[in-house]
Amino acid sequence: MRILYVALTRAKEKLIITGIQKDSEKEIEKLSKEIDRYKKQGDKINPILVKKYKKYLDWILLVYYYDKDKLNDIINLNILNKQSLLKEIKSKEKENVDVLKILEENSINKEKFKKIDEILNYSYPEKTLTIIPTKTSVTNIKLMKNKQELSSDIKELPKPEFLRNEEQEILTGAQKGTLIHLCMQKLDEKQNYDLQKVKELIEDLNKKQIITDKEKENINPYKILEFTKSKIWNELKEAKEIYREKPFYINIPAREIYNEEIEDSILVQGIIDLYYIDKSDNLILVDYKTDYVQNENELINKYKEQLKLYKKALELSYNKKVSKIYIYSTSLEQSIDIIA
Repeated sequence: MRILYVALTRAKEKLIITGIQKDSEKEIEKLSKEIDRYKKQGDKINPILVKKYKKYLDWILLVYYYDKDKLNDIINLNILNKQSLLKEIKSKEKENVDVLKILEENSINKEKFKKIDEILNYSYPEKTLTIIPTKTSVTNIKLMKNKQELSSDIKELPKPEFLRNEEQEILTGAQKGTLIHLCMQKLDEKQNYDLQKVKELIEDLNKKQIITDKEKENINPYKILEFTKSKIWNELKEAKEIYREKPFYINIPAREIYNEEIEDSILVQGIIDLYYIDKSDNLILVDYKTDYVQNENELINKYKEQLKLYKKALELSYNKKVSKIYIYSTSLEQSIDIIA
């Protein structure tokens, strides 16, 4: 249904749709009876009929015959049978063309040949624009910027559902990191956490079926507890406003992302883990990182471009400077200050 929607909304002026049925008259008669039987529910086609008919052509005909009187001005339905089409093709006279004679009569001189060669081998001056997207994500930009480092990484594709066995599945480091990230987003800054309360939080996520039993077993509660001892957490407890998992869109000049002199802009989208207004009205940006690293410089170098975009998006939105940027590393169990 989504594919059909996309197909029907691409045309700007005129849309031609073709479909084939073995006995169209019989099928349309049958469909008309069904429409009389199942009346519209408000402005919508009866869902019984939508489920009953499976083909694109059937859905289109349902719309047409439900509101035929209203659609006559914008839809033109033609039913052509095989016999009439074949008869029309046979009736057309075949035109005999002497290709050699035409070539002799229209010989091409050097000047014309040169012109044709220029047209065929024309190189578009703004070729770079054809390969640069008009919309991208912060993640894609980060991957592009770190391309050399990532080229040696082994990419792990997710297993299809039918190959997954929850009892046997071993979670990857990335999957465990995602679970830690989820738990940190669910923390309530009004609470005073100890190990037992963190475990209760994890248990509650399991009961609500947000995480599976296997995922629950793979969450290290100590990593989450450590965050509640950080200076970020202490600031959150006194913050005036707190925002988690906020999506954003921002127009960035293409030349800031690609090493090309391009005037166009790119729409960049992303999600900020956490930002808040502290007790002194400072705008603070926080990004959680669950990567396994040996020192803080690894994280700073890997995510500096991403954090620049987050900072720019926040500053444009609030019309004020970001005072502090933090990376909180669950691997190092520490807050890392970035120069704003």
